[in-house]
Amino acid sequence: MSATQDSLFALLLTLHPVEASTVPISSGHLVQSAFLDLIRQADPALSEWLHRPNQRRPYTISALQFPHLTPRQYVAAMYENRPMQVLPAHSYSFRITLLDTIIFQTLLDALLTKAHTLPIRIGEAHFAIHQIQSGTEPEQVRQSWAGSTTFQHIHTLAPARKRYRFEFASPTAFSKGQRPWGKKLALLPEPGSVFESLARQWETFAPAGLRLSDAELLPRQLESWCTENVIVHHYELQSCYVPSGSYGHNGFIGNITYEVKGNPTAPEARWLTPLARFAYYSGVGTKTSMGMGQTRCIPATLSTEKERKNGSSVTS
Repeated sequence: MSATQDSLFALLLTLHPVEASTVPISSGHLVQSAFLDLIRQADPALSEWLHRPNQRRPYTISALQFPHLTPRQYVAAMYENRPMQVLPAHSYSFRITLLDTIIFQTLLDALLTKAHTLPIRIGEAHFAIHQIQSGTEPEQVRQSWAGSTTFQHIHTLAPARKRYRFEFASPTAFSKGQRPWGKKLALLPEPGSVFESLARQWETFAPAGLRLSDAELLPRQLESWCTENVIVHHYELQSCYVPSGSYGHNGFIGNITYEVKGNPTAPEARWLTPLARFAYYSGVGTKTSMGMGQTRCIPATLSTEKERKNGSSVTS
């Protein structure tokens, strides 16, 4: 089955539990299963294609969101691997982004025609759909996590901005390959790691004519340029444990602002803005299809009052 590589979508689904139950705090893999089951009910062949191993996933999934938790409480619950109670009187949500129009149309048809009868199971908890949110270009609605655009629209190459501020809303990490002792994960959002991750996703899903390779660039070249020419200006990051079955691993959440020191009109620099905008849909780092790496680039002023007052901080 071939992918339709043009449009990008982000949906927010608000849910009500059918009855009181519990959901693991780290539920990204369970929400992924619920999403794939929705696709299976609408199009079994498409679901089978999405289940194939060893391929980049044309979607991202968030874990179930618990709006009553502060960021500090969320991190503490993750470290404790705490089961979270869900109650029918409360609303919960999760986010889906889609890098393929066929998947979007299949999911939307199922949601619109069967929204009130379509069962959603996350672990042992059963939910009913209360609301489906979509939106316009995310930069027009800065606080929204729902939106839509096209590769063509965000592809416009222009001189790099002075600064880029990224928000990592769910635990994020970068896979650096296998070692004799296991998989190596990098837990710091170095500029090269962030933009290389985005570039690799872009190269996989962008239509021909809009890729870095069409401009004779490779993701590794972009990583090298960012390492030499982009610095960290300000950060507020916190390490976060991600439980997963009988084991787990670490990630980070928080905000970081990068500052471009190199030539803003260099070929590599002209890709920074399109890729920064792409982060909203593609996520960053590893396991973005299982709740990790939910990211967006927030338009930043050259120097915010908060950054001037607080400086940079990181905790573990």
